[in-house]
Amino acid sequence: MKTIQELKKDGIAKGLCRQWQMKLKDDLNVEDLSKLFIQGIDFCISDNFPTLDYFRTHFKGKCEPYGIYIDEELKGETNIPDIVLNGSCKADLNYNEYSVSRLYIRHNSEVNVNVSEHAILTIDAFDDSKIVVNSSGTRPKVFIHLYGNAQVQCIGDGITVRKYNKLYY
Repeated sequence: MKTIQELKKDGIAKGLCRQWQMKLKDDLNVEDLSKLFIQGIDFCISDNFPTLDYFRTHFKGKCEPYGIYIDEELKGETNIPDIVLNGSCKADLNYNEYSVSRLYIRHNSEVNVNVSEHAILTIDAFDDSKIVVNSSGTRPKVFIHLYGNAQVQCIGDGITVRKYNKLYY
């Protein structure tokens, strides 16, 4: 598959280790690539791999069922496990009950998140993303890590925010 070879070439140029190079096999489908992206999210975000333009051209409209969104609008989604918002996403998300989830917000995405009951949510926000987090009840836990120019507004208890003076992990 031409896309896999392009990804491998770009990854190698950006310092992708041999172990991960070997995971990029020609028979991978979009679901497999999406899982690899989330597993290797640290490298992917810090090295802009793949680029937003590449995502838009090759994966928009294909990777959303696997938790990776590009310039999408999400309204009222509840307890989505691992989710990555790329580009200019706009999202209203809810986490409740006993859900445990991780949310990655990139580029110019804007997100409103409601967290309640016993939910645990970790948010990593990058670039110029904007987040509003509303925590209700006495049990939810929200851990927010801000990088770059990411901004957050917090309403409620159980929210921990850490601002890092670097662009990525």
